[in-house]
Amino acid sequence: MCGIFGIISQQPKNLIKKTLEGLKILEYRGYDSAGIAYNHNKKLNIIKSVGDINELSNKINTQPQIKACIGHTRWATNGAVTTTNSHPHTSFNDEIAVVHNGIIENYQECCDYLNQNNIKLKTPVDTEIIPNILYILRHNKHNIHNFLKGQYVFCSIKLNENKLFLAKKGNLPLYIGKDNNTYYISSDTLALPLTVTHVITLENLDTCEIIGQKLTFYNNTSPITREWKPFNQTFIASDKQGYSTYMEKEINEIPQIATRIMSEYQNTKNIVHIKQKFRNLLKNVKCIHLCGCGTSYHAALLLAKIYEKELKIRTIAHISSELTPTTLLNEPSLAIVISQSGETADTLACMDIIQHHHIPIIALCNVLTSTIAKRSQITFPLLCGPEIAVASTKVFYAAVLVGCLLVQDYDPNIYNKTIQMTQQTLQHARHILPLPPEKPKKIFIIGKGLAYVLALESALKIKEVTYLHCEGYPANELKHGPLSMVDNTTLAIAFGDDTANAVTEIQARGGKVINIPINFENPLAFISQIIPAQIFALDLALSLGLNPDKPRNLAKSVTVL
Repeated sequence: MCGIFGIISQQPKNLIKKTLEGLKILEYRGYDSAGIAYNHNKKLNIIKSVGDINELSNKINTQPQIKACIGHTRWATNGAVTTTNSHPHTSFNDEIAVVHNGIIENYQECCDYLNQNNIKLKTPVDTEIIPNILYILRHNKHNIHNFLKGQYVFCSIKLNENKLFLAKKGNLPLYIGKDNNTYYISSDTLALPLTVTHVITLENLDTCEIIGQKLTFYNNTSPITREWKPFNQTFIASDKQGYSTYMEKEINEIPQIATRIMSEYQNTKNIVHIKQKFRNLLKNVKCIHLCGCGTSYHAALLLAKIYEKELKIRTIAHISSELTPTTLLNEPSLAIVISQSGETADTLACMDIIQHHHIPIIALCNVLTSTIAKRSQITFPLLCGPEIAVASTKVFYAAVLVGCLLVQDYDPNIYNKTIQMTQQTLQHARHILPLPPEKPKKIFIIGKGLAYVLALESALKIKEVTYLHCEGYPANELKHGPLSMVDNTTLAIAFGDDTANAVTEIQARGGKVINIPINFENPLAFISQIIPAQIFALDLALSLGLNPDKPRNLAKSVTVL
């Protein structure tokens, strides 16, 4: 969701340009406004705009040589989408500017405290609390966590001072990258330049002040040290490898990802070792809880069906935000959480509940430096590389494939046939599921068993990027209600050959039906059948003049509850 990016250098440089480049990379997370703050000519300059980074760039008339700059991309949670509500937010006297991710839970309490100090807020945005509290604590700012409640990270800059102040409370990510005499601050390592060689990850209750080349760390007001860790950035933000969208690029990466996963999960010693450790844990388990949000929840649903069949262990898939303490029974259990970003707030919250019950947590995650990965007993990498499009495609495939490989070793012919089928399905996707000649008003996707879950995920993809009404249902459920909506403006997509009765019911009401056959002879082949629906969603979005990489109102990494 919201993105933080900042730079501080010993020598004056065009840091505004570099900050805008960092924000440009962070925009994949989803945002509705952006802004920067920097010192120049004895003034703390604040430039903000609604819309994309280009709108912000157009408002910047000059780019002076400066030593520090902070920037932000905002995804509105409280306060309307306006320039005033955009970050950076400043203290009452415009002396301190802050960019912030997260939520200040004791907002009203802080407002009352500020009122007692004759400080009035200018916006309804909770971020504005922070620079004003920092002003009051200007001689003891490392005490900030004792005043603010909630989960947050922020970066601040002060008038006429070339230094940055950082703080973290809770699980939200914030990183410091080092490149010779320059430090970069980012809420996502993807935005760090290729020249960054080492990083520090801020931990819960950390504060950090950066002055020149000196970093001073505190944790809960006590001085500490944080160690630099080697970092190798290989991601180039503008590299779509000839594709017009990231979504298409990422779908086309699926066959090579499948090859990589199958190879590494069979041959890489570390992965083979932790896979065996996971299987040993299963020996004493009576229930498996799988948790995820959105696409990750659909991956959990598929794996739940597979695990119950293969392991003969009761397995339950949970939407992370719906997990409650009473959901977890007092029995030997294991939890598996699935997340692309590893920062999903709802999944982190459900991990709190799971850990309270002393249940081991296994993560299937695409970002090994993430909070979810760090908080799990075992983390299995999804090996996808960065996924930039908001609608998850390659990570869904990877999560299901990795989940299957954890519990069973397949015949080598199965691996080869799976890769071949994945390649063929991708190659023929537009023939398997062609675009209709006219835009449908309603789309229903049906299936049974595993195919029903594919229907759910297909419907989500179409909804995410086309904004059309699209629902996934078990095939036999249509006649129990949804069939009332079927007419000659309805398109139905049927997964599998066992949906004949439902197809007949749809066609009898004037609906058009496209069938996607599924080969269950190969136990892994069903995963690739999601690809035609992903391509269909992509093409339908483009035909409607929409950008599938950045659907409205959605964010890539949902880091608020």
